[in-house]
Amino acid sequence: FSNPIPDDQLPLRLPVQDVYKFDKRRIVAGRIESGSLAVGDDLTFSPSNKSAKISSIECWNAESKTTAQAGQSIGITLDQQIFIERGEIASHTDAPPCLTNIFRAKLFWLGKSPLKIGNPYRLKLNTASYVVEVADIEKVIDTDDLGETRADQVGKNAVAEVIFKSRGLMAVDAFTDNLNTGRFVLVDNDDIA
Repeated sequence: FSNPIPDDQLPLRLPVQDVYKFDKRRIVAGRIESGSLAVGDDLTFSPSNKSAKISSIECWNAESKTTAQAGQSIGITLDQQIFIERGEIASHTDAPPCLTNIFRAKLFWLGKSPLKIGNPYRLKLNTASYVVEVADIEKVIDTDDLGETRADQVGKNAVAEVIFKSRGLMAVDAFTDNLNTGRFVLVDNDDIA
């Protein structure tokens, strides 16, 4: 799969990897997954919905920049000292990701135990980690004939459409809108499933 639109022309998505304190500066570090940014841009951090303006773009072992784009690992300083943490997504204020606590996903299950309705799993999305519960299994797709059936569990090596819910809000993008930020990994008992 590839994005029909080049990554740097998609809406800005900068997952926060960490926040570092140097001197009196707080540097928000991460890799730009899509879009571009510039000094002076207004950013919103999701899911906290805190906002600030970019004061500077910092680079390791290089001069500061005034712009940066998809694929670059950077640090930014903000015009306000807001509390944000790893896992938040920085976006331009006019094009944020969707905030939700329930979403539909297509998945390929690799877990040792079947995925079951009501079971909790750890969902890793960009740099964030959430505990989600399987709310419903809408359909299991037979990989031999592509037939669809309803089921209350998904076995190993099966493909399914599943509804997940979390306790708090998650910042998500539809896979069809942004491949870089629209995919995730589920962890079941410390194993990628």
